[in-house]
Amino acid sequence: MTGFSVERLFERVMVAASAFLLLGAAAVVDDRVRDRATGVFAGSAMSELGAATDYVTRALQQAADNVGYQSDIHGTLMFFVVAASFLFILILRT
Repeated sequence: MTGFSVERLFERVMVAASAFLLLGAAAVVDDRVRDRATGVFAGSAMSELGAATDYVTRALQQAADNVGYQSDIHGTLMFFVVAASFLFILILRT
């Protein structure tokens, strides 16, 4: 079990400061980033989250349709692709 230390606190503060610095630099360069960041900080993030959820749902539905179509034609190949993807994710996690 790890205890609380000043070094860990300093690391977390540095990570947060780095993230805000990158966000600030991106906001200076691009108006879209500035609009998104302003929306998140103003509290309208829930509507944006709902829109993002719709995009993800549509993308997953399209991927499922493509996998279903491909499995009808190339069933064995799709089995190996899914198995290889699963093993690749397991390798990355360890």
